[in-house]
Amino acid sequence: MWCSKILVAYDGSYASKKALNLAFQIAEQDPTITLVLTHVLRIVSAPAAGIGASAIVIEDAEPIRLELEAYAARAKNLSTVKLLKGTFAADLIVECAKEQGCDLIVMGSRGRGGVKGYLGSVSYAVTKNSPVTVLIAKDDD
Repeated sequence: MWCSKILVAYDGSYASKKALNLAFQIAEQDPTITLVLTHVLRIVSAPAAGIGASAIVIEDAEPIRLELEAYAARAKNLSTVKLLKGTFAADLIVECAKEQGCDLIVMGSRGRGGVKGYLGSVSYAVTKNSPVTVLIAKDDD
């Protein structure tokens, strides 16, 4: 197979759900392919956010973590869930792919904040900075 470990970037958006389904379709072709399902807990640096801001972000991400764990449990392939915490989502995704030994990143064309018809800033930055192939699941226009 042309890939052995796939990182999927997931934020709950329609485009990221398409990416997740696409990654599962690729992985189902070979039972030795493993999946790393990731979600970025984006920490916004703001003085008003206070010390407890990190806990709030993690609490808000709990539904997505549970959703990813449910996907991982249903997967035919070995799958793990990783929550990535930091400021720059694209950097976290690329670093995770390197650390996990992934040879393919699958993600949506734009996340929740993307402008319709354009590649999102995170998707663009990942494609620009990734040392491995990035497959973008196109959103329906």
